[in-house]
Amino acid sequence: MNHIEILLKKINQVITLIGGAAIALMMIHVTADIVARFFINKPLPGTITFVAHYYMIIAIFLPLAYTEQCKAAISVELISGFFSPKMNRFVDMFGSLFVSVTAFLIAYVSWGVALKNLASKTSVMQGDYTIPTWPSYFILCFGAGLLGVYCLVKFLLYLMNKENNQMIGEQK
Repeated sequence: MNHIEILLKKINQVITLIGGAAIALMMIHVTADIVARFFINKPLPGTITFVAHYYMIIAIFLPLAYTEQCKAAISVELISGFFSPKMNRFVDMFGSLFVSVTAFLIAYVSWGVALKNLASKTSVMQGDYTIPTWPSYFILCFGAGLLGVYCLVKFLLYLMNKENNQMIGEQK
């Protein structure tokens, strides 16, 4: 199990770097579009399509597993403060299982949509340009699938009675 943990941690780091690069490229692309629009009166073609179908999707969906790894997701602890540590562990364990199953379902359904869009070569017309958008549908599949794998491994670690500080990427 230790090899899987290390592999997932490395994959999450690389994927998060890709998400950060997408944000940086989005800023550069939008800035270049604004500069071109105001100084030479000719906006860059496809800026809106690239932002909506590539940069934002990459930045949001790829780092989902890393967010879970760092425990950086938003959580509401309305009643868990009243639970015993054993009950909180139980809730965390089955929460991980629930997130894993849900993420795998999202990946499965989005895979079907991605294949359908691949078959039809889905694209967007913007001005005189045709911009293929079908590749962006696979990003959700990958991000949700990685989140599902991470949470499944986290659930299995709970089952094997690993302590919380032994979880992937957590600080001691």
